[in-house]
Amino acid sequence: MYANLTPCNLFNELSIDEIKELFEIYDIKTKSYANGDVIAIEGNTYTHLLIVIDGVVQAETADASNRSVVVERITPTSLIAPSYLFAENSHLPVSLLAKTEVTLVVIDKDELCLMMSRNIRLMVNLLTIMSSSNKFVSDNIMYLTYKTIKSKYSNYLLNRLKVEGGTTFRNDLTQRQMAELFGVTRPALARAIKELADEGAIYVKGKEIILLYPEKLEQYAREN
Repeated sequence: MYANLTPCNLFNELSIDEIKELFEIYDIKTKSYANGDVIAIEGNTYTHLLIVIDGVVQAETADASNRSVVVERITPTSLIAPSYLFAENSHLPVSLLAKTEVTLVVIDKDELCLMMSRNIRLMVNLLTIMSSSNKFVSDNIMYLTYKTIKSKYSNYLLNRLKVEGGTTFRNDLTQRQMAELFGVTRPALARAIKELADEGAIYVKGKEIILLYPEKLEQYAREN
């Protein structure tokens, strides 16, 4: 198990022996869930840091129509909602569901504070993760504010354009994953992508996407 945790950003620059020592000294537990199990309910107080070491956890919330919206799919070796652990209002903003068989590392908040007080590298790693995760959550919530599928997808592409710095890039998300991110159905997203391609705004070949007409995407992006 310890070797499986070396890719986890919380343990960045820590050796397998150092990670093992942490588990031996501090009260760190593992917990398993079956596919479909509810791990936590939206609004619960978040008192333990959860780390996915096996399986997929899905974070969901409900929109104004009480329809379930997928906010994030959390895979190994990601931390779950680390920023909320230390927030003044430490209630989970989403429900957590096991989408496969899942194994989590569970670290009590007070125990984690003790660990960080004795290991500065661990503290720096957690602060870095929390800074990055805040931006990711805000980006996901942003997509919920756009009314049309074309506006959601256009904003996604334009954000990728800023990151990639070029009009051609590889999109590793499947249409199903993007549909869950946007809170729409996969067939509806597929139709929107085809319409953008037919209009000459984009060219899609497999996972490769070329932005042919970014100005057109910017028009759709403003439809919120």
